[in-house]
Amino acid sequence: MPPAIHPVDLIEILRQHRLTPAIVFLTSRRACDEAIDTFAHSSARMSSQRSEAIREFLEKFTKDFPSITHHPLIPVVQEFGVAAHHAGHLPSWKIAIEELMRLGLLDAVFATTTLAAGVDFPARTVVITQSSVRKSQDFTDLTNSEIQQLAGRGGRRGKDLVGVVVITPSPYIDLHILGKGLTGYPEPIDSQFVVSYPMVLNLLKAHSLDQIEGLLAKSFAQFQLNQRSGIHQDHLDQIKEQLEPYGPRECADWITQWKGFDLARRRKAHRHPIVTNDTPFLTACLPFLTPGRLIGLPKGPAIILRQYRSRGTFAPMLSVIRAKGTLGECPAHSVTQVYDRVFEFQPSRTIPWCQPQVLSQLKKELSQLPTRLPTVPILPETQETDDPLLAEILTEEFPCPTCPSHSACKKDFPLASKLRQKSQQLTKTIQALRDGLWHRFQQKADVLHKFGYITASSQLTADGEWARLIRINHSLLITELIRMDAFSGIAPGLLAGIMASISHDDDRPGSYMRLPSGLATMLTQVRAVADSLSPYEPPPLLRSDVAALVESWIGNPQLTWASLVRSTSMAEGDVYRLLARTLEFLSQIYGLKITHPGLADTAHSAMVTMRREVLQELP
Repeated sequence: MPPAIHPVDLIEILRQHRLTPAIVFLTSRRACDEAIDTFAHSSARMSSQRSEAIREFLEKFTKDFPSITHHPLIPVVQEFGVAAHHAGHLPSWKIAIEELMRLGLLDAVFATTTLAAGVDFPARTVVITQSSVRKSQDFTDLTNSEIQQLAGRGGRRGKDLVGVVVITPSPYIDLHILGKGLTGYPEPIDSQFVVSYPMVLNLLKAHSLDQIEGLLAKSFAQFQLNQRSGIHQDHLDQIKEQLEPYGPRECADWITQWKGFDLARRRKAHRHPIVTNDTPFLTACLPFLTPGRLIGLPKGPAIILRQYRSRGTFAPMLSVIRAKGTLGECPAHSVTQVYDRVFEFQPSRTIPWCQPQVLSQLKKELSQLPTRLPTVPILPETQETDDPLLAEILTEEFPCPTCPSHSACKKDFPLASKLRQKSQQLTKTIQALRDGLWHRFQQKADVLHKFGYITASSQLTADGEWARLIRINHSLLITELIRMDAFSGIAPGLLAGIMASISHDDDRPGSYMRLPSGLATMLTQVRAVADSLSPYEPPPLLRSDVAALVESWIGNPQLTWASLVRSTSMAEGDVYRLLARTLEFLSQIYGLKITHPGLADTAHSAMVTMRREVLQELP
């Protein structure tokens, strides 16, 4: 959306108060382009000297970057000294705008928030027009770090004594969020370290298992996991202190004995034995799915209000409160994430399963969740058929009814059992955090062993030796396709189209080109393989439109860049990134020229044909 103040009026006011050059941050690409369009019929032109300086700069710049020679925004930039800068533009255009700002030839740049973190050029003034930003399919509030990145662009070192931040009035702006962001601390750094299949192969190639475990233990990601485990350890120590009054009685572990006794009595009431079909992973998750736990569901975060089993199938179910404040039920197997955050409250036996004031507080907590949340690593255990203690209880006479401590155990069990459950849950969490990275490494290694890339002794096989060179997303899918000879005798354009569909991760509508029959057949085969690998690797989007777009660029060398961009609704900056990403994937395949020379030659041919016009300008 454009700023509440008309863009022309805004820049005029900044000029009058000598607050230019300025960066005006808007919510979307479209808002940036619309703001520039408003200058076309205004009289707020720059001086002829500055306009001439911009014209001379662009004339020299286009000799090295001819792709922007006929850019539609050049007249506005030259006459009014304002420009748009966002991801929909070509890199060459963005470089030109950045250089003009550094030279002090522009008065304002209308940009999206991606500019704040990605480009290092400041301005005297920063204009903030929003307190939220569009991410994926929805708007989310700006974080403290993002707000400080925006504000930090105000003030040029060596030129300005102070930087200025202007917040424009708007019904869509929340001053509380901006105030907290400008005065508060930035969010903690969160490690983005991911254990991938190529990483496992390359580590096993160079190091022993003991050395790899030591390397992972020294990583920043494990350091953060250890910090979280330390917090849980302090909580566990407090729980153990509360458990001390419930020490041994006639039974050494009376809490476990009474739990088994109670369970045996309830099972005797059933005419048929209760059989559960919980998977090992779900069984490992259930101890963490307790009231107050924050979880991720397919439609967003939620907080658990109770856990129970359905009467018909005896499947584990959850009552939850969702992000929009609605109550609902969902099967436990639909949980996608178990977050390392619990909101303590006293559950009740009737709907809404907690006190009304607690429900209001949980709604508020859900509305204020940070963008990134730490998760609990779940370590699946070997599933046992039944509790051995329960089996013993059902076959032998149980001593509890005649025990002198019977009444005391019956009275203390509810609280002691709750404390014991928290203790066991914290112990499992601490263990999972301390072994988190190593466990993820072992999981990946087990998959690689299953598919024949490493041996039982963790040595690379012949396939593992070349598979380690594929260091890109969806590496398992690509290596499996190569092993299946799916690319045997394939045309360069077809190979490039498949790589484009695998690499592209944006689900916004794009091109609408006709899909060639050969490409459609190939995509169907790739999609079948990707679905079969989904338990081990998330499948790519495999968009047919982007595959057809890239295939046409390779298959028709006479096709111009302008014609390619006109054939799609994608912005030319998005088309450039798609082709650049496809080049990266093809270069990985070209690296297999020793083991797969034919496929490498095909990839090289596609790369040579792809590098023309715009793609020749930048490395």
